[in-house]
Amino acid sequence: MESDADILAAWCSLLPVLRERARVESVLDRLERDVARVGAGASARTALRKWQPEEEGEAKRGWSDRPTVAMPQLPSWGGEPGVGAGAYVCPRNRCNRRSSRDQAGHPPQCAAFGTPMTPA
Repeated sequence: MESDADILAAWCSLLPVLRERARVESVLDRLERDVARVGAGASARTALRKWQPEEEGEAKRGWSDRPTVAMPQLPSWGGEPGVGAGAYVCPRNRCNRRSSRDQAGHPPQCAAFGTPMTPA
């Protein structure tokens, strides 16, 4: 069983995708209420169960039109770290999420709490 810190890290990392999907489905206000609840100390596990896509293992279309189980890797992905390489952690030390700066050098944001992540 995953720890609460692992669950909160998953919630935080999925929030950008969940927000976009909720925006498209016109339920962003409901998602934001759950984001505020988790930020105030409510269970991230409950929120993740509610908002996470149900079909985790479902086949997704790849670049070759063949079913795959994950996003195909583009040639520019992986390899050397981008600008300002370095690890960042949860700003409130509540989860195990680790991230790094994006290719433009911007520090990662904690989606769960709406603040920049802290350098490790």
